[in-house]
Amino acid sequence: MKANPGFCNIVGYSELELKARNVWDISHPEDVAADVESGDRLLAGEILNYSIEKRFVRKDGSFVWANVTVSLVRDGFGEPSYVIGVIEDISDRKLAEAILRQQLKRERLVVGMLERIRSSLNLEEILTKAVAEVRHFLQTDRTIIYRFNLDWSGFVAVESVGESWLSLQGRSINDPCFEDSYASAYKHGRTVAVDDIYKADLSECYINLLSQFQVRANLVVPILQGEKLWGLLIAHECAGRRRWLEIEVECLKQISVQLAIAIQQSTLFEQAQTEIADRKQAESALQESEARERSKALELEAAINKLRTTQAQLVQNEKMVSLGQLVAGVAHEINNPVSFIHGNLSPARGYTLDLLELIKLYQHYCPDAPAQVLDKIDAIDLDYIAEDIPKLFSSMQVGTERIVEIVKSLRNFSRLDESAGKSVNIHEGIDSTLMILQNRLKSHSSRPAIQVVKDYQLLPRVECFPGELNQVFMNILINAIDALEERDKQRSIEECDRHPSSIAIRTYPAAAGFVAVSIADNGRGMPESVRSRLFDPFFTTKPVGKGTGLGLSISHSIIVDRHGGRLSCISTLGEGAEFLIEIPVRSNLEV
Repeated sequence: MKANPGFCNIVGYSELELKARNVWDISHPEDVAADVESGDRLLAGEILNYSIEKRFVRKDGSFVWANVTVSLVRDGFGEPSYVIGVIEDISDRKLAEAILRQQLKRERLVVGMLERIRSSLNLEEILTKAVAEVRHFLQTDRTIIYRFNLDWSGFVAVESVGESWLSLQGRSINDPCFEDSYASAYKHGRTVAVDDIYKADLSECYINLLSQFQVRANLVVPILQGEKLWGLLIAHECAGRRRWLEIEVECLKQISVQLAIAIQQSTLFEQAQTEIADRKQAESALQESEARERSKALELEAAINKLRTTQAQLVQNEKMVSLGQLVAGVAHEINNPVSFIHGNLSPARGYTLDLLELIKLYQHYCPDAPAQVLDKIDAIDLDYIAEDIPKLFSSMQVGTERIVEIVKSLRNFSRLDESAGKSVNIHEGIDSTLMILQNRLKSHSSRPAIQVVKDYQLLPRVECFPGELNQVFMNILINAIDALEERDKQRSIEECDRHPSSIAIRTYPAAAGFVAVSIADNGRGMPESVRSRLFDPFFTTKPVGKGTGLGLSISHSIIVDRHGGRLSCISTLGEGAEFLIEIPVRSNLEV
């Protein structure tokens, strides 16, 4: 096999060493079949060339990913003569793809944990599911949650372990070195990743303890309740050494935070349940008056509702932060390649038009071209190409501008994870939200498109929490879209065409230094019995599973409590609904 120095550098062999080998000798066994099949088709004349992504085995035994493009050169009789291969090292891209897949997998794991915390107060069920999913994500031999007693002894509360390894479920463990050597660090949030217990700087008693449990490498993350060290989330690698990746460490940190939330809400729920039992016992024992008992029942109901509201809002805020981080990450990753393409379209258009002009000059001054050239001009329809290329570049320009607008909207909307107040143009937040909801506004098989009519007046920049304000716009617009979709399900196509669904968004300066945003739909509206309870926590008119009853309650809290503004709804049955947001241009924002 002949190879240039570039390929030699990729695979780590010298040119002399490669001459004694064929391409299959240094190809990954799993990639040979696809390469051979493509080569056979090339030799058979079915294709002129082919490209394939495959792995080469380097001289040191490691693998390198490459994009291989192969072309066949035939002799004057049409018989295969030799092949030419162009090889590009794509290991960095493959690594980036693998990291992105791992990040998405981690996001699903965290979001799934949030959903379980929201839907269940069964702490044992949440912890058991958590260790199973963490072990699956890390592909490790054992994952446990270790809970401390008051004297720093403890026990394995839950476990997920492979069939080949010792089970520690329910086992009490007393580490004599822990309080002196490790307790303080874990209480301050320290994370420990040990690749090999025999080569790390560990105390002898700790090494002896881990070796009893077949542990060779471990990853330990503390689970904290305020300043109290509740327990540890631990991943064990028993088969051998392991290098823990940063993404794996970060994943366990996020999971430990969610577990701390689950433990806290379970503790609060147990306290509430205990309080309920105590109150009932007191009622039975003391035979207090009916009025007093009714007052206690109302106080208890309010406490439980507050607990549920706090729990749901905490989960909602975590989800919105994760969404903001994900959206910002996607926008950042898209922006660089799109900016590169967008920025190069203009010079590429100029170069192409210059080449076409050169061809015209050549045709003018050299009209007697060879027959082969004339045949090629006819075959490719040069006149059509010259006419179509400017249109083609204009179309690509429009497409990249559209992507740039979408990326800008994603970045604007990703302010969801910003906690600091700042001065912003609220029109940008509304437009970003509409861009994200664009798919729901388009026509579907069950209904026509929803029209959006915007009437923006000139507004000053507003001091606010932009991410939270975007969340309000999102909640109100989604409710309007849901209402219009439900109404249109009961209308015929002809009726929908005569009276199309629409959402009108109007902004204007209001009195006393306020700005107003009106979001109105032309749906069925709502009766007063529904309108008066819109902002109550957990109140919803949607079917089970379609809504939580928290969106408008959280929106009301954001506008009124966080921004010192007003949020109201004006609606009459059969005449649509209008939500009016009024916030001060300048306010004393409290983080």
